[in-house]
Amino acid sequence: MNLHVNLILESERRSSSRISRTFLARVSAAVAALLFLALITVVLVGARSAKKALIFAEQEKNQLEAVFRTVTDLKQELSAIQDVTDAIATWSQTRPAWPDLLLGIQSAVPANIQLTRFTVNENISMIDAAPTRVITLYFQGKAAGDHSETDVQELEKSLKEEAPFIGVIEMAQVKQFEAVKNVGQENMRVFDIECRFKTSKLFQPVKVKPKDAK
Repeated sequence: MNLHVNLILESERRSSSRISRTFLARVSAAVAALLFLALITVVLVGARSAKKALIFAEQEKNQLEAVFRTVTDLKQELSAIQDVTDAIATWSQTRPAWPDLLLGIQSAVPANIQLTRFTVNENISMIDAAPTRVITLYFQGKAAGDHSETDVQELEKSLKEEAPFIGVIEMAQVKQFEAVKNVGQENMRVFDIECRFKTSKLFQPVKVKPKDAK
């Protein structure tokens, strides 16, 4: 005798059937939606962080640019002050020793020559992009006697080759030598001599470039 007892309820038997495609589709859609929302969240958070970092970087850049400009301005002011200081010091150092030069001129002038005019022209010119002291000395005088031309030439030579003019006067040249046209002064000659002193740079300007201030 065979006895068969079915312990599975009718409702349980129905639940053991295969999962429907509709259910799988809904689950897949829900998972995809969650993943998409998670991705959107990550992107938004990353964008916000990047925006904050960009704002911070721009603020830091602006602060550094302000500091950079301040440093550049200070360097330019310091350079200007240094230029003035150097100019004052060099102006005193390059001043000719006029007492010695005047005594030297007095000794170099022959007895038959009389100086009638003594002019010094001094100015500051830009030479090789640097302020330079330029001095020019002019003589005017009269020379008497048959050897007046030779005496004037000797005076010119002394101003170039003898102390205290050596190393001070760069050029001495007779610019004019002619006879006096007045009656009774036929033996008298007038002359002009130009002397150029060696130039002296007062200072070399310091150029500050923006990249030097980094």
